[in-house]
Amino acid sequence: MALILFLWIFSLVACKVPEVRVTCIFSEDCILPCSFTPTNGDVKIQWYQQEALILSLQQAEQSLSLGNVKLISDSSVSDGNASLLVKQVDARSRGRYKCVVNNVTLTFAVATVEAPIRSISIDINPSGLIQCSTKDVYPAPVVQWSSEPWLSPAALQPTTRMAPGGKGLFTVDSILKQQNYSLDHIYMCNITSKYGTQTLTASLQLQVITGFEGKDLVIPSKAPKNLQSFSLVWTFTAANKTTDILTYDSRTRKSRSYWNHAELKEDNALKGNVSLSLKNPGLEHSGIYTCAFLGAETRHVIQTRVVISSSRQGEDFLKFNPWMLGIVAGLIVLLALTLIIKRYRVKSKRNQDSPREDVEIQSINPEKTSEEPQAGNKHMTQPSGSHS
Repeated sequence: MALILFLWIFSLVACKVPEVRVTCIFSEDCILPCSFTPTNGDVKIQWYQQEALILSLQQAEQSLSLGNVKLISDSSVSDGNASLLVKQVDARSRGRYKCVVNNVTLTFAVATVEAPIRSISIDINPSGLIQCSTKDVYPAPVVQWSSEPWLSPAALQPTTRMAPGGKGLFTVDSILKQQNYSLDHIYMCNITSKYGTQTLTASLQLQVITGFEGKDLVIPSKAPKNLQSFSLVWTFTAANKTTDILTYDSRTRKSRSYWNHAELKEDNALKGNVSLSLKNPGLEHSGIYTCAFLGAETRHVIQTRVVISSSRQGEDFLKFNPWMLGIVAGLIVLLALTLIIKRYRVKSKRNQDSPREDVEIQSINPEKTSEEPQAGNKHMTQPSGSHS
C-alpha cells in the first residue's frame, strides 16, 4: 500500500515538471532552457537525451560531455542557469531532453530540427512539364498544387519526388502536366514545412504573342494583387541561353536595363504594371521572355513565348513557294471539271428516260390508239358515196 501511495505521489510530481518545445535550425546552434534556484553548496547538473546521459557536471567530480553539447556558460551556473547549448544541430539532435539538477528533474525540452524552406522555383522543364522545386529542406515538406480557374486534383495529377542528400536534407521536385497546353490557367505550387511553420508559393502563367520585325512590341506583365513589395527580373531565353534584360525593385522604385532596346515605364510599375517594351525588335528577338516576381515567401513567374515575323513574310511566301499556288489552282480546276461532268451525266440520263416514258403511256391507252386509224379511213371514203 505504501508503495502504491509513493508511486501516485511521484506521478503527480512528475506531471508538474514543465515541458518546453524548441525549434532548432539545421546547422545552427540551439539552446535548451533550464533554470534552478542557486544554493551555496555544490551543484550537480545532468542532461539526458532519450534517457541517455549526454552531460554531467559537478564541481567535485569530473565532468562528462558527449557529442556537440555543453552548458551555455559555466559561470552562469552560480546564477541558476543550467541551459544546454547544442552546437551545429543536425537530424540526430532532435528528441526529448531532460534537465536534472541535484537529482531533481526540473525541465523536459522537446527539440524539433528544421531546415527552413529558403527558396522556391517554378518553370517549364525540357520535357515541357511544369516543375516546382526547392532544396535543402528538413524534414520532408508537403507539396500541393492548385490552379486558376480551378481544376480538381484528379485533373492536375502531379508527381512529387523527395530525395534526401548527404546531410539528410531533402531536395523536392514536383512536376505537373499542362492541361492540353492551355494558356487559360495559372498554375500554383505551395510547399509547406512539415510542422506548418512556413509556406512558400510559386505560380506560373503562360502566354504567347506575335510581333513584326521593326515594329515596337509590348510584352504584358502585371504583379499579383496580393504582392505588395517585390523585386523582379526580366530574362530572355533562346537556343538554351538565358540573359538578363531588366531588373526592378518596388521598394526603391529603381530599374536597371541591360538591353538598350528594352525599357520599363516606372509610372506604370508603381501600379503593378511591369510590362516590357521592346523597341525595333528583330527576328533574333524571338524566344522565351520570363518575368519573375520575388516576394518574401512568394515567387510568381509569367513566361511569354514571343514570335517575331518578317514584315515581308507574305511576299516571300509567294516568291519562294509558287508550287503551292499551282497546287491550289489545280485543285480548283479539278473541282470545276468534276461538277461539269456530274451535271452532264444527270442531263443525259434525263433525255434517255423521256422516250421510255412515251412508250409506257401508249401501252397504258391501247383503245385510243386503235380508234384513231378507223376514224381516218371513214373520213376518206365519204366523198365517193355522195358522188354516186
